[in-house]
Amino acid sequence: MSPRSKKSNEEIRNASKQTIADSALALFIHDGYLNVTIDQIAKKAGVSKGLMYNYFSGKEELLSFIIERIMTEVSALGAIILAEKDPVNKMKVMLTTTFKLLREKGDFWKTIMPVITQKAISEKMEDRLKAILVSVTKDMKHMFKVCGVKNPELEAYQLGALLDGIAWHYFFLFEDNYPLKKIEKELIRKYTKLLENGE
Repeated sequence: MSPRSKKSNEEIRNASKQTIADSALALFIHDGYLNVTIDQIAKKAGVSKGLMYNYFSGKEELLSFIIERIMTEVSALGAIILAEKDPVNKMKVMLTTTFKLLREKGDFWKTIMPVITQKAISEKMEDRLKAILVSVTKDMKHMFKVCGVKNPELEAYQLGALLDGIAWHYFFLFEDNYPLKKIEKELIRKYTKLLENGE
């Protein structure tokens, strides 16, 4: 039997990391990040604790791996938003994308939002997430400004807070009873009108 190639070893390593990450995320969703232990993750993933530490130095690095995986997808969607030059269309794409992420990546956001508020992550990871939010807020401010909206910075902060509130309501208060689709349509209508009228 010939030894495995470097590529084959890398594929096995990546598959193992993915299995561990998926198991960890499932536990984080069910029990909360702060309550889950490395032992529990290893058991659910079907690997030894030693192998776990071969891939991840600890729970925080594992969470970071999960976040980076999702952020890669978010960045791809962000590129679509940035490619749109017309501010009205850009706002529509941004809102549509945001609600798409709430629906399709709900388990991830439901897990990560309480972790952020509990300060259970490193400053490096916290800074990474903040940088994304600052970038989105800056982009919203620019959209409002070029359309002549009064006080574009305030509008950007208000819209950001509104989207955060919607996420909290959807994930933690009302869940399946929350009218997410109707809210999405109403926000698109409201902000399209605001940008088109400039006031």
